[in-house]
Amino acid sequence: MITNKQIFDTLLSNIDDQEIKRVIIGINWTLVETALGCGLAHTPRRDDPGCQTISTAGKLTDLKLNETAELILSENPMEVAIGMAAINASYNQYDLEASDKNGLDAFTDIDGPVTVIGRFPGLTERIRDLRVIEKEPREGEYGEQDAAKLLPESAGVIITSSALVNGSAGQLLELSKNTRVCMVGPSTPFAPGLFELGVDYLAGTIVTNVEGMAIAVAQGGAVKALKPYGIFKTLSR
Repeated sequence: MITNKQIFDTLLSNIDDQEIKRVIIGINWTLVETALGCGLAHTPRRDDPGCQTISTAGKLTDLKLNETAELILSENPMEVAIGMAAINASYNQYDLEASDKNGLDAFTDIDGPVTVIGRFPGLTERIRDLRVIEKEPREGEYGEQDAAKLLPESAGVIITSSALVNGSAGQLLELSKNTRVCMVGPSTPFAPGLFELGVDYLAGTIVTNVEGMAIAVAQGGAVKALKPYGIFKTLSR
């Protein structure tokens, strides 16, 4: 059975002790910067259950990257986001070699329904038989309670990488066994170990303009605001 602990142990197994140059916690995204890479993670809403202040605020850059990455094991969702951004700073390095192809293209010719965790623009143009699961579903979408039924019967599953931060990734991957799975979004770590846990494609962001990205994050930018400062890449199993 795939669990969050198994996922986190996999991600933490290859983090080195780099120096941290900068940490920014914006209202939408959290950023951790090192000399080799810059990582992003979705910031939880301040009123989410368990959210607390950061006990080490003002001293986060005194920690090594591997120490900060271990915050992903925290009970505080805000610290989990910092830990995830630190993990991405380690894996999503500026010189990473990955494909420029969009990982979602692997689902355009799939035979059967494709279920998407999270609402992404432009998917209806790429995928014929699309089902969307959202926390707050719109008309024609499904709620989170429908995942247990829809995912096992899907030919393909696309999971927002924010699931790594909100604690749902383990359950979603377990339900998606024997399907084609892509993890997508700025929070996606290019961690090959995830292929052993059932992920086929990792589609995420490599930051190309750190200063621009830092300003966008600090000023509350959403995904659209981040796009000019990174490049979308894909790793395949």
